[in-house]
Amino acid sequence: MFKILKILPLFLLFLSTFSLASELKPSQIETLTLVKQVASKFKNKKGESFEKTAMAICLTETSAGVFKVGDIGKDPNIFKASLGLMQVRLETARFIAEKFKLNEVKAMSDVKLVNKLLSDDKFNVEMAVRFIIWLNETTDYSYFRTVSRYNGGENNKTYYQKVINSMQLITTQTDLMKDL
Repeated sequence: MFKILKILPLFLLFLSTFSLASELKPSQIETLTLVKQVASKFKNKKGESFEKTAMAICLTETSAGVFKVGDIGKDPNIFKASLGLMQVRLETARFIAEKFKLNEVKAMSDVKLVNKLLSDDKFNVEMAVRFIIWLNETTDYSYFRTVSRYNGGENNKTYYQKVINSMQLITTQTDLMKDL
């Protein structure tokens, strides 16, 4: 049984890679539409929004909602896992709540916040987009570093390329990027 649990994350990673190569399903397009709508409401200090980036990260991280719990194979502690559509960690949500003075989020228990990150897609995207904006502003508006740091790296060319590939897939298979 333990071997299966160790192999399961690799199998899921394989499936998510396969999913990106195939045609987007209507449920994935619906998820990306939600991400676009939520992301359009938030802008950095320069007035820029990150709809394209958020949609591409969502597709990269969870195949647009197919896999909502990440990193669980590394450590079975749900409080350390990446959660929801945008794979937001509890510690990241706490950080964003502090930076953006989100008192309602700051007041939540860890259990309540984990549940909200997993069950409330709009909330999950809002937290992720605020994090993208914070990253963008703290990297002197460097797009490459913003995307790289979303996945925990300063100079993560592999992750950046995956996000760019996801963006291209969204562009070729949907109309979501046309007005951006």
